[in-house]
Amino acid sequence: MRKVKPIIHQDTTELPLLFDERHASQFLGVSMSYLRKSRSEGSPGNRTPAPPFVKVGGRCLYRRTDLEAWVNNLEARRVS
Repeated sequence: MRKVKPIIHQDTTELPLLFDERHASQFLGVSMSYLRKSRSEGSPGNRTPAPPFVKVGGRCLYRRTDLEAWVNNLEARRVS
């Protein structure tokens, strides 16, 4: 599995409003296959739900504000 290095920005005003799949995966630090799989499978069982996306001209795009909210709403998990 290829690791994706997250992009960390101090000033989010420089970022676009919509990300394609590749840029959304970099922004979140997850793989593109994770985004594809979570979109198609939803959140069965105990899996993390997919980030919200919009369809524009047949493409799946992600709003920057939705991605930020999605990360902020993830439940923190502790390893015992």
